[in-house]
Formats: sequence, structure tokens, C-alpha cells
Amino acid sequence: MKISVLIFFITILFSIFKADKTSAQADFLIQAGCELCITEKGRLLRDYIAENNLQTLRENCFTTDDIRVIYREGVVDFGRKQENLTSALSIIMSGWSACKEDIASTSDEFQKPEETSLLEPLIYIPKRIAANWSFRTSFENQYRNLSSLDYYVNPYFQVFGGDPLGIPFAYSSGVGLTAAFGTSYSGPMETDFVKGGLHLALFEIAVTSRIKEFVLKYSANTNKVEDSRNSWLGNWNNLYAPHLGMEFAMELPIFRLSYFTTIDTLQDITDNPVIVRNQVTGEPMRNNVVRGEFFGFELRTPNLIFYNSTRAKFYFAKQFGEYHLGFSGREMKIDNFVFDFRINATFPGRRDFQILTELYFDSPWIGFANKAFGFGPSVRFGQTPSNNFGIISAFINARFKIGDFFDKNIY
Repeated sequence: MKISVLIFFITILFSIFKADKTSAQADFLIQAGCELCITEKGRLLRDYIAENNLQTLRENCFTTDDIRVIYREGVVDFGRKQENLTSALSIIMSGWSACKEDIASTSDEFQKPEETSLLEPLIYIPKRIAANWSFRTSFENQYRNLSSLDYYVNPYFQVFGGDPLGIPFAYSSGVGLTAAFGTSYSGPMETDFVKGGLHLALFEIAVTSRIKEFVLKYSANTNKVEDSRNSWLGNWNNLYAPHLGMEFAMELPIFRLSYFTTIDTLQDITDNPVIVRNQVTGEPMRNNVVRGEFFGFELRTPNLIFYNSTRAKFYFAKQFGEYHLGFSGREMKIDNFVFDFRINATFPGRRDFQILTELYFDSPWIGFANKAFGFGPSVRFGQTPSNNFGIISAFINARFKIGDFFDKNIY
């Protein structure tokens, strides 16, 4: 009987000792920006975070928020989500040393909220942009770089402007169709240019035309050759295409070379753009009326992954006698916010200087609808008839992802 009582007390003491040892484990913090890929435990934590979608990891390696391991409460706080301190997490966190900062033990007393700066609402977005910074040329699971023959492939159809839609017939052979409403550097109601083409290996041949309703403004077969400015859709500083043209191009990952020729203008029976005059100087505002022949090019950054977008590029280009400099990114990601962004500067020459900027908000729905549709504001800034720098046009643009074409940067 005495032995049984002794064993009972020893068991109770052992349990108390074990509980005290567990509770004695010090809470700690893994600092934001910690590189998880350099240690075995770090890689285990990286995989756990990715599998459970607990936090955005910059370059699939660096934390973007502090991670707090709180043994007393049995939880791990990943910033926007909390997880119970499971056995798997306990194994990972046991003996953790990277980017570690001890957390002072907390009491059960009421905790005052942390003081924040009055500027916090203004600097929150820049802070999140900086925390998600990602700029690289490959993913860890990427097994081949961009194929020259498949560079034209593009599953995104944009309503106005943007890169042409590219539909492949067969991968790695360069055979497919292309189509575009507008140029790669134009926005809504800026040009009437449209094209449809056939891509063969490195080369593309396309027939071009125009849809007059896509641009403001023709004289509408009247004797009215002048008009007043339009408030939201600028009827100046636009690009007007001929009735029929041909474009020949060669596509390489880093470079595109093109030649355009006019076949038919229908000049005798087709009305010309109206004239909008500068209200200060009295001079007509500029337009680019495309006639004749043009050589063009686009110098760009291939294989670029920027803020998680595999279809991002910086470029310098020339088309229809105009020089352009800009950036375009599809399905970019900051935290859980997915968006498209495009900005293009047109240098003065055949038209006046202008800046086009677009921001599309991607659809958040699950399944096929996820990222299939994006829409948002498109704004052009430039010289106005008031003889100052202001808004030329402000409209809504949209893009559709029409298929599951392969991602050119991964496959």
C-alpha cells in the first residue's frame, strides 16, 4: 500500500515538473524579412507556411510579417493568421535560432493598444509594397527558360490596347493566331487600330484595319472639320490607322522587329479626324494619322518575375514613328491583393508627350473565375487644349483571361 502511494506521488511530481518545463519555454519572435531557405528548420517552416497559406513569402523564402511563437497560449501568430501550436509546429520551433528575438512574458492584465504614428494611414501601402518586394528571373521549380518560338503566346485579351492575344496551335512550334484591338501602348478610345495575324516560328504576318468607333473623333461624313474638346474621351492626341494595312514582324524574347505598310486609305471617301484647337495659341492639337510605311521595334526584359507576375516587362519601343517607354505586369500580387498594372510614356514627335496609366483589379472568385477577369481605371495625361498638362481621357478598361495557356516563364 505504501509503495502504491509512493508511486502515485512520484507520478504527480513528474507531471508537475513536465508542465513547468513546458510552460518555462520562452516565447519568441521570428523577425520579418527572415530568410527561411538557409536552414533545415527554416525550409520546414517555409513549406508549412506555403501549404497552409499563412503568410506571403517574398521570393518564396523571406517572411513579410513577424511570426510570434507564444507557448503560454499554445499559438503561433503569423501576422494575419494564427495557428495552434501543433506537434508539427512544435518540432519546427524547438531549438529555433534564425532571426530570433525573445518576447517578454505577458501578464493577464489588460494590455494597452500599441501607439501608432499619425502618418500610419499614409505609409501603410508603401510599407506593404516594400515588404512584398520581389524581382527575379526564375522560380525554384522552373526547368526551362522562355522559348523564342512561344513568346507570342498570351492568354490575356484586353479590350483596349495592351499586348496582342496569342493563341497557340502547338507549343514549341511557334504556330498560332494573334489579335489586338489597339496597339501595345494605347488605351481606351485612343486609336481605331485593330489587327489579326498568323504566327509561324519566329515570324508573324498580320492584316490591320480600323474600327472608327474606337476613337474620337472623325468628322462623320459632314462638313464639320473642327470640334470642341471632349471632357472624358480626348478627341485629340490620338492615333488614326488606315483602312487596310499589313504588318510583318519577327519575335525574339528580348527583341521584336516589325515593318508596317499601308495598302488602302480610302482617303477620298473616308472622313478625316476633326480638328481641336489649342485655346491659347490657336494651333490644331496633334494627332498621328498613320499613312505610308514604318519600321518598329520593342526592346524588353524577358523571363522577368516582378511582384509574383510572370508576365511582367519593362520596354523601350518604336511604333508608327512614335517612341515609347513603359512597364506592363499581369497578375501582380501584394499580400492577398492581385492586380494588373501598366504605364506607358509616349515621347513627343508625331503626337504630344503623354502618359498612360492603368490599374486593373482582378476577380477574387474561386474556380475558373479566379483571375479570369480584371477591370479598372485607365487615364491618359498630356497636353490639353487649355495649353497645360492635364487629363486627356479617363475611362474603364478590362481584360479577360480566355484560356489556360501555359505560363511562358515556367514551362
